Amino acid sequence: MNNSLKKVLAGSLFTTLALTTTTALQAQTASDDLCTDTGIAFVFFNGVQTTVREANRANSELARLHGYENDDGEEIAYEVAYNYTEGFGDFIETFNQRLLEQDSELNGRFELFFESLLGDGPWWSAIGHALPQLLDIRDSWIDWYQAAAVQRLASLFGSPPTAVNYAEHRTRIDNWIVEGKKLLFVAHSQGNLFANAAYGYASGQLPTDAVKLVHIAPASPALNGPHTLADLDLVINGLRAVGSVPAITDNIPGYLLRPAGVNGQKDILGHGLLEIYINQQLAIAARVRTQIESALNSLVKPPAEATSGFFTATLTWDGSGDVDLHVYEPGGDHVYYSNMTGGAGYLDVDNVVANGPEHYYASCNPAKLQAGTYRVAVANYARATGRAATVQIASWEDGVLGTRTVTVAEPTGSTPGYDLFDVRVEEHPESGKLSASLQ
Repeated sequence: MNNSLKKVLAGSLFTTLALTTTTALQAQTASDDLCTDTGIAFVFFNGVQTTVREANRANSELARLHGYENDDGEEIAYEVAYNYTEGFGDFIETFNQRLLEQDSELNGRFELFFESLLGDGPWWSAIGHALPQLLDIRDSWIDWYQAAAVQRLASLFGSPPTAVNYAEHRTRIDNWIVEGKKLLFVAHSQGNLFANAAYGYASGQLPTDAVKLVHIAPASPALNGPHTLADLDLVINGLRAVGSVPAITDNIPGYLLRPAGVNGQKDILGHGLLEIYINQQLAIAARVRTQIESALNSLVKPPAEATSGFFTATLTWDGSGDVDLHVYEPGGDHVYYSNMTGGAGYLDVDNVVANGPEHYYASCNPAKLQAGTYRVAVANYARATGRAATVQIASWEDGVLGTRTVTVAEPTGSTPGYDLFDVRVEEHPESGKLSASLQ
């Protein structure tokens, strides 16, 4: 009997173990489900030169606009599939050098960097009265920034996103797929390049209409869904000099006539998501909103292999072989292919052939979930030497908590070779609310 067959048989022979709970959890009833089972994953892919904070703000605004249920009452969970844009440090350094050339008293005033992108602001107004010559510096800086943003986007055309670059996105998508989630990808600017790669990966595994993509200011001629592009978007339309971009769909007012966006700011480049494309005071926002609402209400549910949990651990790897996920629970249970049911959770997907995923979830039942530390590890069971194994931890409430990748060495069978995460489930001392976090 080969090892893979042994694993399958071992996994099918498990028995339910006695429940292990803390005193605080025992006081709650099994009917008080700790998690909300959302049917739709709304995934936002951020644009060029967007900080994590800005991406989260945009995601929150999308949630406010579209709500937490579709027309059929299915619950929606919002997450950011962040792409780590490089270049802010270089841009700020260059900006500071230009300010130093004019007046040393402006050294370190980095807030001017961000205000310059808006074309105005209290600092610029004050400086314009005191040192009018610096307004020319502002204008030249805006021109330079536009050119740099266009160059950044154009460079991605020559080296587009691939599955290798996005293990974090891919592993999260694998988790959603095995849990049977409907997927809606919404992308802005540079995020469309990442979203196209994600869409290609997900659509190859899901039924038709289980995943949809809405493009906002797409920085790519490749489209996998409806799109919106403003005529005065100076960043995307600047790409026409280096290649084709999708057709303009809407006109927006000139800068002086534009109302401020939901963040109270204006974007002189006509490219901002909050300032332009979902600014409900501009007509263009109605098109974006209609496209998103239509997608949310026409998604088709795919089959599910796994269960959502209070937190999940998902394992993938980049090729053939058999890598195993191991979870050591606070109550002492070792959950893996040979013991798929623990005191607090389950390994409900085990892959013995290639790529994964493997999937563990901690129960949402307060009578079963254990407070304490869950140790998450991986082992090269067989035939996976040199593979890059990725483990991702996500909670039902906060989305992805962390992602780590290791290159596995020689097989170690059922003995884990790599401890990747300690997940802490604990009760807030005042509210009594349980949460999952990484130690």
